[in-house]
Amino acid sequence: MSPIEVLTGARSREVPWPLIVQALRDLMSAGSVDDQGRPWVEVAAHLTGYTTSQLWISIRTYAFMQKFINQHDLPVHALEWPMSNLEVITRIAKANEDQAKKIVCSTDLLTLRNLRNIYDQTKKDPTSKISAMSAGLQSSKSFTDKLFKNLSVKDALQEILGLAEGSSVGRLKIWPGRYPYCHPNFYVDFMIDRKLQLVAFEGLRFYGDVNSQVATKAALKAAVEATFFAQYYLCAPSWVSTDDLLSLRDRLGLFNVGIISVGEEKIVSIAHPLGPSVHDRQSVLLEDHAIRARLGIAP
Repeated sequence: MSPIEVLTGARSREVPWPLIVQALRDLMSAGSVDDQGRPWVEVAAHLTGYTTSQLWISIRTYAFMQKFINQHDLPVHALEWPMSNLEVITRIAKANEDQAKKIVCSTDLLTLRNLRNIYDQTKKDPTSKISAMSAGLQSSKSFTDKLFKNLSVKDALQEILGLAEGSSVGRLKIWPGRYPYCHPNFYVDFMIDRKLQLVAFEGLRFYGDVNSQVATKAALKAAVEATFFAQYYLCAPSWVSTDDLLSLRDRLGLFNVGIISVGEEKIVSIAHPLGPSVHDRQSVLLEDHAIRARLGIAP
C-alpha cells in the first residue's frame, strides 16, 4: 500500500500506529510539504482523522522508543503497544532508564493507568532525572534567561511567527510590566501589510511534569491575556508533556494561542495558533499611550 492509502481513514480502520508513523515518515522524507505547499502532517491529519498534535506526538514517541530499544538491545515487541502507553514509557525512561527497561522487557502489557502510576512514583524519586531537571529550574530567573536566549534567535522567531525566511521581525524584548490586563514574560512586534502585530510569550516554570491543575491555570491566564495580542505562546520545558495544554487550548477555543516545547539549547517543537482570537482586544492595549511608550512603539 502507498503511504496515502495507509493514512486514509486510518483512525476508523484502526491502523496500527507503527504503520501510520512509517507512512508519514515516507511522505516527509522528501520534504515537509506536499506539491501544493501543505504541511504533510496537516494532510495526514485530514486523511487519518487524528489531530496534528497526536501525529507529532506519535512521531516523537516512536522515534524515541526505537532509539531506546536499539541503544539498550531490548526486545522490539513494545513497539506494537498502544501509542498512549509508549508515550508514558518515554516519560518514565527520561526519569529512570532502568525502570523503563524492565517495562519494555516484560511480556505483560501494563494498562495506561498502571503506567501513569509508575511514572508518578518515579518522578517523585529524588534520584530521578526529572527531579534533577526540576531542581535546575527552581530559579525563575534561570528558566526565563534560557527561554529568552532560545526565543531570541531570528530564524526561530520567524518559524514561530510563520514568517518567510528573510522577513523583517523586531527584537525580542522583556515585557515592561505595569499593565493591568496582561503580563507575559516577553514580546516581539512586527508589521504585516502595514499593520502592527504584537506577539507575547509566557514561560511556564514547571517543577516536575505537567498536570491538569498546572495546565488549567496556564490556560485560564491565556484566555484573558491572549486577547490583547495577535499571537500568544505558552512555552514549556521539553521534558514535560503538553497534551493537557493542547487539549485545553482547543476546548476553550483559544485560537490564537500556540504552544512551544523548549529544550536546553533550542526550540524543540511548535504547535502554531489555529487562527485569530475570538475576542480581539489588541486595540485596547495599543490605544493606551503609556503602555505603547513603555513597549517602544511609536504612536
